Amino acid sequence: MLEQTVEHPKLNRKVSYQYLMRLEAYKLKKHLLTGEQYDPFQRWW
Repeated sequence: MLEQTVEHPKLNRKVSYQYLMRLEAYKLKKHLLTGEQYDPFQRWW
C-alpha cells in the first residue's frame, strides 16, 4: 500500500503514500521547531 502512487496537485508529479507521510512529518517537525502554522494533509482524490 505504501508504494502505491497518486498524482500530487502541488508538486505536479506522482508520489507514493510513503512520500506523502514523509512530507507530513517534515511539516509537523517544522511546526514544532519554528512555530510555523501547520496545515494538515487533506485528501484531494
